[in-house]
Formats: sequence, structure tokens, C-alpha cells
Amino acid sequence: MIFALVVLLVGSLLTAAAFAAATEDIALTRTYTSQQSAYAAAVAGVNEYKYQMSANPNYWNTCPSATGVKVPGSSEETYSVKTLPATGHAKCESGKQATIVEASGSASGTFRIESTGKAGNKERSIVATFTHPGFINYVFLSNYEIEDPVTKSPEPSDCEHYYKERQEKGIKDCPAIEWINGDHVEGPFHTNDSAAIQASGEAPTFGREGHNDAIEMNGGHYGGTPAIRGKGYTESAGTLLPPETDSELLEGAEYKFTGRTIIELKTGTPNTMAITLSSGAKETKNFPKNGVVFVQDSAKGCPIKYTPFLTKYTGDTECGNVYVKGSYTESLTIAAANDVIIVGSLTTTSEASGQPTGAATLGLIATNFVRVYHPVKESCSGKCEANSVTCNAENATAAEAPKEFGVSLENPVIDAAILSTKHSWIVDNFTCGKNLGYLYVWGSIAQFWRGRVTKGGGGGGYYKSYNYDDRLATNQPPSFLAPSTTGGWHITRETAPQNGCC
Repeated sequence: MIFALVVLLVGSLLTAAAFAAATEDIALTRTYTSQQSAYAAAVAGVNEYKYQMSANPNYWNTCPSATGVKVPGSSEETYSVKTLPATGHAKCESGKQATIVEASGSASGTFRIESTGKAGNKERSIVATFTHPGFINYVFLSNYEIEDPVTKSPEPSDCEHYYKERQEKGIKDCPAIEWINGDHVEGPFHTNDSAAIQASGEAPTFGREGHNDAIEMNGGHYGGTPAIRGKGYTESAGTLLPPETDSELLEGAEYKFTGRTIIELKTGTPNTMAITLSSGAKETKNFPKNGVVFVQDSAKGCPIKYTPFLTKYTGDTECGNVYVKGSYTESLTIAAANDVIIVGSLTTTSEASGQPTGAATLGLIATNFVRVYHPVKESCSGKCEANSVTCNAENATAAEAPKEFGVSLENPVIDAAILSTKHSWIVDNFTCGKNLGYLYVWGSIAQFWRGRVTKGGGGGGYYKSYNYDDRLATNQPPSFLAPSTTGGWHITRETAPQNGCC
């Protein structure tokens, strides 16, 4: 009897232990299943966001969010998605890129969303980081490969067509700008249009030997045949368009100036800016802590319409124009409501080859034109004196060229990321005077319309030496603008924060 009772007791204990173990396993299995279902719901939220981006490339710019969305085919799984604010901003604000896209550091040019999935009583979160083929991924980018209509007189009204459409419609008053002998585009290249290539002589080169440079001509090329180096050539890279204006930078700029402003950048500890205000007053400031300077129009507005022919450098007191030159070793973005005019080389530390080094990058952004200063005598108007030294000389009258800027720039070096949101990168008076050598750009150039930097056929302006600054791939200038529309946003990283895992 005693033996039977002991056996019964032991059996009961074993049964209880087995039941407890099974119950615990069931609980663990249920927890694991709920966690996996919650993670799957979070993934569904990310996929839905990606779908919306493919349907509307500007979707991200509206700070979209969704709460408690049921996963199709599931009765209990839901997800919530929100756009995370950029560093330094308390919240994401619709239409305000600065609150969405990271402006500095290794995450520059990216934005993040958080998708939280729920299943049972469990939650899992995923933070997805999106990046895009932005302007600074290319040494040169254009929307149209034709002259800016506002530089023509009378101004054509039917130029907003790409090459094939212009051919089909018989549009002839919107001249294309050829890439000519001696042009070197040393880096990735993109145009939404077709590229005109000089038909005779040595072909212009695109891309660098030994680099993975993409050469993207969405409409192909015509005339001659370009010399392609690097990764290779494609005619289906997608469309990249500049935003309509750079006015968003006004709100975030630490320094705001009104009317015609002259800025000379000077290295030191810290870097400084020697500034001449529209009133003529002078002051010196350290570089702004957030790295952004904006020059706006006065309340009266800018009364001058720019022309590259017999360009004047006075009378623009009310205009949001900034004249800039100098050297820098700290990052900075200078934006203008009207034009940015480069009146001297803009350089940072560099190797003997000219390749910039260090961590400092410079952004130049204009709503209208980013221009290279090139004054000419009034006697050169109408019929320009090709190869004439006098046509490049500073005129004695202040009405033509202010004394503080001096004569034309020969072989200038510009270490900067350049963007014109509505118009062009251009050289003033490009049809006049002798050839001024090479226009050396180390950085990137993006523009809506193609601007001329040379007369072509001898005399006037510059040969192009456009060199990509590889540092821009990971280190863009402060608050540099992203394309306003692109189908190229893609996820580069997904993380599951520990505090959202269970």
C-alpha cells in the first residue's frame, strides 16, 4: 500500500511538471507567434508606404501618418506609420523639407519613417531609412539641355519640351547647347533631356576611368558621339527635377540679409565672413552655427531682369543677390532669393590635383541664376570683339563693373555644390572677349535650364572642367535641397529598436 501511494505521488508530480512545462511552452509559443505577427504587420506598414511613394513621389513631403490600419487578410494585426522629424526638429511639418530630410552628417539627404505593428498584446517597430539619387550624386545635372528662355529676346514661350518633343513639334527658337571639344565631365552625369554632342573633332568626355560613374541621358544624344567612361551609359534613369524655389531655406537660415550683399569667406579659427550690406555698411561674422545664410529681396522687390548680355553689377540694391568669393574650412550653404554671383575663386583644402579634402563642403543655391562674374566694356555690346583682351577688362565706370570685384576671372576654381532651382548656371557676357581658360568646378552642378559658359567656336567664356567631389556622396552642405519629385527614393537601412521589440 505504501509503495503504491509513493508511486501515485511521484506520478502526480511528474504529470504536474509536464503540464506546467507544456503550459509554459504554449505561452512562449503564443508570445513568439504574436511577436512575429507584430513584426509582419510592421513590415506591411513599410511596404504600404513604399507603394504610396511609387504612386506619388512627393508623398514623403507631406509627413504622412496612419494609425491602427488593419493588415489585409488578418483579423487582429494592425500597423501605424509616421514620418520621423529630422535631427533638431520637434516634429515633421508638411511641405517643409528641412523638418524631414537630414541636413548633415553621414545621414545627410535621408529621411526616416517608423512603422509599428501590433498583434495580440505585442508590438514590434521598424525604422526604415530612405535615400534618393539627389543632385549632389552627380557632377552635372540638367532638366533641359537648351538655353534658358529668359536669356533670349524676345523670350520664347514654347521651350518646356524635351528634344524629341521639340523635333516633333518643329520648335526651333529654343537652341540647344552643345558639349564641345575640350569639355570634360569628370564624374556622374544626368540630364532629363537629350544631350547635343559636337559632331566633329575630339569628342567631349563623360565619366572617369576607374570609377563607377553613371552617365544618364534620358533622351539619348545626337550630333556627335560622346566618349563615355566609368560605369556606362543609360537612357532610362528616371526624372530628377529641382524644387520650384529655395525659399524654404529662409526660415531655417541663422543669418538673413536683405538686398544686394557681398560676402568674402575667410579661413581662420573660426571661419569668418566679411560682409558688405546693401546699405554699404560692412561687418564681419563667424560662420553661422547651423551653416545656412540666406539673402532675400527687399520689400520693394527686385526691379532688374537678368540678361547675360552687357550684364550690369549695380542697381540691384533691392535684389536678393549675393556676390561671393574666398576660402573656407567649415561647411556652409549660401542661398539667394534671386542670384548668386561668383566674383572670385571659392576653395577649400585640396590635394595637388585640385581634389578637395577635409570635411568642409559649400552649397550655393539660387532661385534664379548662379553666375560667374565677367564684366565687359559697353563698346563690346552688339558686335562682340572675339578674343579681345579689352572686352574682358573692367570698365572705368562703376555702372559697368564695381571696383571691388576687379577684372574677369581666368581659370577660376569653385569647390561647391551648385543649384539653380528655376534657371541656370551661367557665365555673364559669355559671347564677349577672349577665352578665359578653364572653369574648374570641384563639386556638383544642377540646373533647370542649361546655361552657357562659353560662346563656342572660339572666343568668350570658358572650357568646362567639371570634376565630381566624391565627399558629397556622404557629406553634403548644410540643409542642401533634395529633388522635388523623383521615383528614386529607396530604403537603405531597416532597424528594429529594442524598445519596440516586445
